[in-house]
Amino acid sequence: MKVFPPYLYAGESSSDGNVRAMRLATALVLVVSLGVTASALRWQQQELQVRARNRFEQQVERIEADVKHHLNLPFTGLKGAAGVYAASASVERAEFRAFVESSNVGLEYPGIRGFGFIERLNASTVNSFVAAQRRDDSPGFTVKNRGTASELYVIKFLEPAAPNQAALGLNLADDPVRMQAIDRAITTGEATLSGRTQLVQDDRQRPAFVYFLPIYRQGLQPATVVQRQAELLGILLAPVVVEEIMAEVTAGMGGQTRLAVYDSLDDAGTTPDKLLFELGGVPSLARGAMPMFETSRVTLVGGRPLTLRMGTTDAFEAQQGTLAPWLLGLSGSALSGLLALIIWLLGSGRARALALAQRMTADLAHERQRLHNIVEGTNVGTWVWHVQTGMLQLDERWAAMMGYDLSQLGPQQISDWRERIHPDEVQAVTAALKRHFRGESQYFECEHRIRHRDGRWIWVLDRGKVSTWTLAGKPGLMSGTHMDISDRQEAQMALRTSEENFRQLFESSLHGILQSTPNGSIQYANPAACQLFGLTQDEIRQRGRAGLMDSHDSRFHILVAQALLSGHARGEVTMHRGDGSRFECELSLTNYLTPGGEACNNLFLRDVTKRKQAEAEINALNTQLEDKVRQRTAELEAANKELEAFSYSVAHDLRAPLRSIDGFSHLLEKTIAIETAERSRHYMQRIRAGVRQMGELTDGLLTLAHVSRTSLKNETVNLHAMAAAVLQACGEQDDGRMVKVNVQSGLVAMGDRALLRQVMENLIGNAWKFTAHATSAEIWIGQLPEDGPGMTTFYVRDNGAGFDMAYVEKLFGTFQRLHSPGEFSGTGIGLATTHRIVTRHGGRIWAQGAVGEGATFFFSLPAAVVAGVL
Repeated sequence: MKVFPPYLYAGESSSDGNVRAMRLATALVLVVSLGVTASALRWQQQELQVRARNRFEQQVERIEADVKHHLNLPFTGLKGAAGVYAASASVERAEFRAFVESSNVGLEYPGIRGFGFIERLNASTVNSFVAAQRRDDSPGFTVKNRGTASELYVIKFLEPAAPNQAALGLNLADDPVRMQAIDRAITTGEATLSGRTQLVQDDRQRPAFVYFLPIYRQGLQPATVVQRQAELLGILLAPVVVEEIMAEVTAGMGGQTRLAVYDSLDDAGTTPDKLLFELGGVPSLARGAMPMFETSRVTLVGGRPLTLRMGTTDAFEAQQGTLAPWLLGLSGSALSGLLALIIWLLGSGRARALALAQRMTADLAHERQRLHNIVEGTNVGTWVWHVQTGMLQLDERWAAMMGYDLSQLGPQQISDWRERIHPDEVQAVTAALKRHFRGESQYFECEHRIRHRDGRWIWVLDRGKVSTWTLAGKPGLMSGTHMDISDRQEAQMALRTSEENFRQLFESSLHGILQSTPNGSIQYANPAACQLFGLTQDEIRQRGRAGLMDSHDSRFHILVAQALLSGHARGEVTMHRGDGSRFECELSLTNYLTPGGEACNNLFLRDVTKRKQAEAEINALNTQLEDKVRQRTAELEAANKELEAFSYSVAHDLRAPLRSIDGFSHLLEKTIAIETAERSRHYMQRIRAGVRQMGELTDGLLTLAHVSRTSLKNETVNLHAMAAAVLQACGEQDDGRMVKVNVQSGLVAMGDRALLRQVMENLIGNAWKFTAHATSAEIWIGQLPEDGPGMTTFYVRDNGAGFDMAYVEKLFGTFQRLHSPGEFSGTGIGLATTHRIVTRHGGRIWAQGAVGEGATFFFSLPAAVVAGVL
C-alpha cells in the first residue's frame, strides 16, 4: 500500500505546521540521542581507564613480588652454606666446592655467579695464609690488592672456580662499598647487601652487588657487637650481576612494563649513577612521551633500600582498546541519526508507524533483557508492591537472601515485610517511603536491618520507585531491589570503631604525640603535645619539626636512621618550647605508610626535665655523702692512729721502771750473804717474778699494737713447715718433756707470713703449756675437709688441762685468763692477738674444750690461690 505524506491530506498552512513540528521533534530527539551517546562514550573511556589502571597495578604488584623473590633468593643459598660451616669444625676447599656443585647454582639460584667465603686476616699472617691455600688444592692462589690496611678481608673460596678466577684472593678491605656492607653484617649479625659496584670477573663491567652473611665459630649467634667481632669465623658471599639475576623477572613481563632498579631510598636518588638495571628505557616524564601510568616502589633487600620505577610501554597502551569508545561514539551517532530519521518518518504513514512500533517493541524487550541481566549480575533480590492492596511479589533471590525458598514463603503482604524490619529502623523506612510518595525524592532508598530466617539481622540496601499512580494521584505499583550490604556495614562499623578508639587515644594521651612527614612538616599534634610546647596545633604545624628540635642536637637524626632500619627507635633529645626555653624530652619514633605509600613518622614525647634534675640532685647528694664518709673515715683513722701511738707509748714507758726494778733487785740479790734468811730470798724472787710477768705483759701490749698497725703482705704460706719450726723451738726450750706431735701435711694458706707465725706460736705454745701436767701429752695440727667458699679451716688440738665451755666467750678478750698464774704462766694477751690477726685476714677463730680433756682451737684463713711450698 502506498503511503502518502501527511501534507497531501491537509491544507498548506496545516502542512507547514506539521513540518515545523516534525522538524522540531526530530531535532529534539537527535540532540537528546547525541547527548546520551556522548555520556556513554565518556563512561566507556573512564571504564577503560580504570581497567587499564587495575591491569597496570596488578603487573606492578607481580613484578615487585618477582623482584623481591629473586633478589632474596641468594640469602637462601648463603644460609645453606652457613649450615656447612655449622656442621663441620673445618671446611676445606674440596668440601666447599662439593656443596656448591650439589646446590646446582645455575638452576636453583639463577643469576648468581657463585658462592664464596671471606676470611679476616692480619697483615702479618698473609704469607702463611697464602701458603695454606696453595696447599689446599689452589697452587696459584695469591692475595690481590693487598693495600696498606692492618686487617684484610680476602676471598678464600669462590665456586664455581673457573668463571670467578679473577676474584679469588681479592682483598675487599680497600673497597668502601663492599666494606660498608661487610661491617654492617658483622655489626648486626644479619645478611646484608652491598651498594652498586662492578665485579672483576664480569668482562662487561655491568652494575652488580654482593650478598654477605657472617658466620661464627661453632655455630654461635653472639648477642652483642663485641661478641660478634670476637667470635667471627668469616663472611659468606654471593656476587650477582643485576642484569643476570633480573633476567628471570623480565622474562615474564611480556613487554608490557618498563622497569628500572636504583640503589636509592626514594625518587630523589634515582640518578644515572645509582641505576642498577633498566628494561625498555627508564620510566620518567622527562622522556618526552608521557607513559599512560608510572609508579615507584621501595623495597628492602638485605637491609638496603632499592627503588623500583615502573611505567607502561607502547605494547601495554596498544592493548587499551582505544578504538572501542570511538566505535561506540560512531554507532551512537548513527543510532541517533536513525532515531531522528524514524521520528521524521512517523509522518510518512501508518505502515511506517507500525514498523517503528515493532522496532520499539523489540528495543523494549532488549532493554528488559538487559535489565534482567543487570539484576542477575549484581545478585540483588527484586520486589513488586501493589500499594493499594498491600500484596508483595518477591523473586527467588530475595527469598534466598532471607534464608528461604520462594515456595516456602507463600503469598506475602506488606505487613509481613514490616515485621522483618528491625524495630529501631521501622520509622526511618516509613519516613523514606512517605518522602518518595510525596514526590520529595525521585527514588525510595534506605539502608536498614532485616531479620534472617535463622534469627540474625542482615543489612540491606532497599531501593525502589513508584511506576504507576491511580487516578486519584495515589501510588499504585512500586518495584525495587534488595542488596545485602552486611559485609560493607561491618567493615564500616569496624573502621568507625577503630577511628574512634584511635581518636580517643590520640586526644586523651598524657604523652605528646606528633605525626610528621619525611620533609619535617607536622600533620597532627594532640592536646598533650600542644601543652608540652605551649603552642597551638596551627603554630606547631607552622614551625614544623625543625622549629621544635634543637638544631645543635644530632641525636634525633640518629633515631630517624635507626627507625628507618628497624621500624622504631627510642632515645632522648633536646627540644624548644614556644617561649624559646629548652627541655630534655624522651622520644619514641615509629614509621607508618599513608594510603598513598608515603613513609611518615609517629613521635611520642615525654618531658624528662624534672627527672634529669632529680637525677642531678641525687648525684650531688651522693657526692656530698661520699665526701662526708671520706671525712669521717679519715677522722676515725686519725683517732685510731693516735690510740695506737698512745698504747705503744704506754707500753714502752712501762718498760723503763721495770728495767730499773729488775736491775736493782738483781744487784741486791747478789749483795745478800749466803746466810741471809730464806724468807728474804723468797721475797726477792717474788719481786723478780712480778717484774718478768710485767715485762711479758708489756711485750704482749706492744705485739697487740703492732698487729693493729702493720699492713698485710699477702703471700702463700706453708703452715706445715711453720708449725714444725714452732714445735722444734718449744722442744728446745723445754728439753725434758716428751710430747707426741701429729702435723698434717699440705697445710697451705694465703696471708701475712710474720703475723701467721705469731698465730702458730700462740696456739702451739698454749697447747705445749697446757699439756704440762698430762700423763701422755699429745698435740694435733691439721685442716678440716669441709672448707667454705674461698676459705680454709685449720685446727690445733691438745689433751691438756682444757677449759669450761661456760667461759668460752672470754677466751679471746684482752687480759682474760681461765687459770691462775700458779697453775700456768701467761699474760692473757696471746689469744686476743691471735683473734685480731685472724680477723684482719677475713677469717674467724673459735674454740671447743672440756676441763681435763683438752681443747681445740679452730681458725679460718683465705685459701691459697696457687699450691706451693715456701
